[in-house]
Amino acid sequence: MRYKCTVAYAGADYCGWQSQRNGNSVQEQIESVLHDITHAKISITASGRTDAGVNAKGQVFHFDTDLIMKPLKWKGALNGHLPKDIHIMDVEEVNELFHARFNVRSKQYDYLINLGPYDVFTKDIAYQCPVELDTDRMIEASRCLIGTHDFTSFNSNSLSETPDQVRTVFDIRFSREGDLLRISYTGDGFLRYMVRMLTSQLIEVGKGKLTPEDVRRNLEACSKDIPHKSAPANGLTLMKVDYFEMIALSQKGMIREFLPGDALMEGMDLKELEKAVREHAKPRSYMMTGRHDQDLTGVLKLTEDSVQLQILSERGEEIYASIEDQIRAYLEKEGYVPEQIHIRHANTAGRG
Repeated sequence: MRYKCTVAYAGADYCGWQSQRNGNSVQEQIESVLHDITHAKISITASGRTDAGVNAKGQVFHFDTDLIMKPLKWKGALNGHLPKDIHIMDVEEVNELFHARFNVRSKQYDYLINLGPYDVFTKDIAYQCPVELDTDRMIEASRCLIGTHDFTSFNSNSLSETPDQVRTVFDIRFSREGDLLRISYTGDGFLRYMVRMLTSQLIEVGKGKLTPEDVRRNLEACSKDIPHKSAPANGLTLMKVDYFEMIALSQKGMIREFLPGDALMEGMDLKELEKAVREHAKPRSYMMTGRHDQDLTGVLKLTEDSVQLQILSERGEEIYASIEDQIRAYLEKEGYVPEQIHIRHANTAGRG
């Protein structure tokens, strides 16, 4: 059985999420508890790493085990053994196609800044800023960071390690709660130190040391030589990880829901597609694509009384052949019978 878990933790006393040779990590704490419960070595896979001192309210991980228990019992067993600064918020059973890292649709990170006097009660969750910040200028500067950009200037991943440093930031929002300024970043993924480096740039704008145009120039430079700092880790919290639905997967390709940036066929609207899948409504449509690319090779559409799979290319035919059994198993669970399933192959699909 595969279980998906949502976990919250205070990062102050940990070297980060990932297990390290010399250090106390959140991952090690959880894996140790799983070993105590199951008497077996279990490795967990998370949505991504958080660094030393970074907090989480909605980190997600999955694990596989032969020990079958109800999700509520797993939650109680884990929390009964974990330290008080790590807490399992939710456990649910998922199928083998769910992957905590590979199925991520978006993540939300919040950065918290205390603009008032030093506060011992928020010191582990908020950067204690000793000077006034011009938040209007910070908001202005943040606008150039929204969208799909090469963020080479604003992360610590080397280009040899991560040649593609293009990411999409969907939104950056500012809100104020008393003396606390919250900057919320939502995107399809974030590179190492990326949110902290972006926040540091915005703080420098707020202090008057940089202008919004400086931030734009630094972004467009796409250079590791841009002088930059990282905002302190304690102000950063991983708030939420959102996942897309996948219904079939092989080494050649997959069928999954449509995501931002995907090619859409004429008449399709991404928000409507996402809403239908989220609500498990009919009609709803899914995209056939390659395992390691985002090319549109087919469309699977489920209606109240039928299923139409339109295969758009020869490559789509290869992908379909590798996942046909999975597709039919999924459709059977959805209540469809073979007579309701209609396949339009590439050689008859026509153009478009």
